[in-house]
Amino acid sequence: MAKIFCSLIFLCCLVLSTGARVNHRILSSSTLGHDDATPTGSNFTFVCDPARYYSLGLEASNFAFCDTSLSYEVRAMDLVNQMTLTEKVHQLGNKAYGVPRLGLAAYEWWSEALHGVSNVGPGTFFDDLIPGSTSFPTVITTAAAFNESLWKVIGQAVSTEARAIYAVNYVRGLQDVEGSENYTDPNSRPLKVSSCCKHYAAYDVDNWKGVERYTFDARVSEQDMVETFLRPFEMCVKDGDVSSIMCSYNRVNGIPTCADPKLLNQTIRGDWDLHGYIVSDCDSLQVMVDDHKWLGDTKEDAVAQTLKAGLDLDCGDYYTDNVEAAVRQGKVREADIDKSLNFLYVVLMRLGFFDGIPQYNSFGKNDVCSKENIELATEAAREGTVLLKNENNSLPFSI
Repeated sequence: MAKIFCSLIFLCCLVLSTGARVNHRILSSSTLGHDDATPTGSNFTFVCDPARYYSLGLEASNFAFCDTSLSYEVRAMDLVNQMTLTEKVHQLGNKAYGVPRLGLAAYEWWSEALHGVSNVGPGTFFDDLIPGSTSFPTVITTAAAFNESLWKVIGQAVSTEARAIYAVNYVRGLQDVEGSENYTDPNSRPLKVSSCCKHYAAYDVDNWKGVERYTFDARVSEQDMVETFLRPFEMCVKDGDVSSIMCSYNRVNGIPTCADPKLLNQTIRGDWDLHGYIVSDCDSLQVMVDDHKWLGDTKEDAVAQTLKAGLDLDCGDYYTDNVEAAVRQGKVREADIDKSLNFLYVVLMRLGFFDGIPQYNSFGKNDVCSKENIELATEAAREGTVLLKNENNSLPFSI
């Protein structure tokens, strides 16, 4: 019965909402290399597991990025500094290929959980063991409940299911590791999941009167931009300490959002102090070149402009295919790549991809689509179901 109910909820609630949406990115490594598998199946624990390094013919203690006495920033910098340019570029897409000679496993960034863990995107999949997850009401429905505690509990439930799916599919035998538990530095706080607020910004047209989101140019005044379109994302970063923002397909006042240094570097990272990374909507860079035809950019021009503007991760393969050529042509510095990779690896360390997070060891299939979560989804639907009755002809109001 539980599985059937979950499926019905999922089918009925696949509706996108407007405004800033939070997408819980799942700690995922679905593209682990051959060296991370055994004849009995996946035995991936975490990158810096000494036993894992031994099985690869390497010694974990030889790599400073595995030294838990160092800060995440120092460790990330050490890892990036050991990579060649080609290796760096191959970590900039949603499919990060890893670096076998350093023991760095491959990683898949793209997963979806708008109102429950979804198998849309390559980072998450369901199987016979976990055939589905709890699908909660869409964001616009839960927002109608005006119940902040409900939103928080739903977020906790979704993130638990995300970690549980990851643990069942990939992680074996997480161990406790030594390290500091002083989390006054926001870049050292552990993450259960990495959540991404999208789509940034002024992204209110999907397809209207022949105008599509891929070609739309939002003409917005500075006041309206600050007060209306940026404010939800500012709250995501400042109040929610979200670890990622996704830029959108459209242009704002002529400039593609993913190539706008004012929107990215100046606002998100400078004014709001994002503790995380900025990612493109999938294939946004290709859209920028093919559909916007902005400044007649070549592929190398596009990736150079977006990297310099502050776009750290490309959902797609534009960075992977074109950034190295852009560096060789002098259009962008390797230091710009390093900066983005540092942001990415700090987040992965906070997620436990390098060291594990022991408190999540107990999560498993029983935490996914549980009776409690199904009841929570039902209650959320009840609370968000408003204005369906007009008892005593209360509406419309007379003004």
